Amino acid sequence: MFSIKAAVISFVAALESISGVPIATLDRVDNTQEFWARSAAILCAKTGDNFCEDNMRFMTQNTEPSGFSQIIEYKVGSTGQTKRVCALLPPIDNIDPSYVGEAFTGSFVREAEYPSETSMSAWLYLYHAAHCLDTAMNDAEENRAVAFATLGLTILQGDPIFSTSTTTGQSRRIATMIKNNSAWWAAGTGERILFDEFKAETAAILRKSYNCNAQVVSATTIDTTRIGRDTRLQPGQDCAAAGTGVQSPGVVSDANLWIWMYGTGGLGAPPVDYTPAKMFSSMNAAAAYTLTTANKLAQ
Repeated sequence: MFSIKAAVISFVAALESISGVPIATLDRVDNTQEFWARSAAILCAKTGDNFCEDNMRFMTQNTEPSGFSQIIEYKVGSTGQTKRVCALLPPIDNIDPSYVGEAFTGSFVREAEYPSETSMSAWLYLYHAAHCLDTAMNDAEENRAVAFATLGLTILQGDPIFSTSTTTGQSRRIATMIKNNSAWWAAGTGERILFDEFKAETAAILRKSYNCNAQVVSATTIDTTRIGRDTRLQPGQDCAAAGTGVQSPGVVSDANLWIWMYGTGGLGAPPVDYTPAKMFSSMNAAAAYTLTTANKLAQ
């Protein structure tokens, strides 16, 4: 099983690469003075500019459990070019989701509907990283950050539980908790990508290992919470043997995918071991797609 935190770190590095924005990840240090001194060293190392040894004393948020990002503008020398670097402090690993929910909306959801601490921390890491690209500090950039974090978490995590009718995926739980439309549709976009990936894998396994002429039913909707889920596989679509030596038919759809994965004798969920953003050619490609999509959803 992969580490979602390691995947997020790789994803943020990809975001830095495609955006050209330097992102300096800070260390958590309990002592405030040690924190800003360490932050100064990290920022200077990231930029290669010796601008920060004496003016980083404003970096005092070392105890913020949810982390933060802060864009710093500086000049090299008194008349040098103005440059930018983003200081990013990751959230703590065991962040309480209720703390985040209250910060976004001032209200709570039922504890049973909270995302996991691990997912919440990963989402916040991506959220702060996305804010490193801000220039206007407006609502559109906030919407972009929540969409980027939500879609990014979905394709990095690859959790197939959303395919059922009874359990909500982690990114969807976060979108519901923070009550943001951009996050809601970003979760749907990510679930659409996962639906297509898992359907294709399921059909490939059925063809190769079960002598089943499985066909995939294509779909495009990102309103994935409204997709009806079948209660059973229909006759003629269930790969039931049609006779000796005869290849039986099968159908894999959004509605029945969960049965193929989770049903009695199912193929497993997901059908093939998942690796973060596996449907993209590279982590850079995944980050670029996520950023482009987040910009569209933020409008």
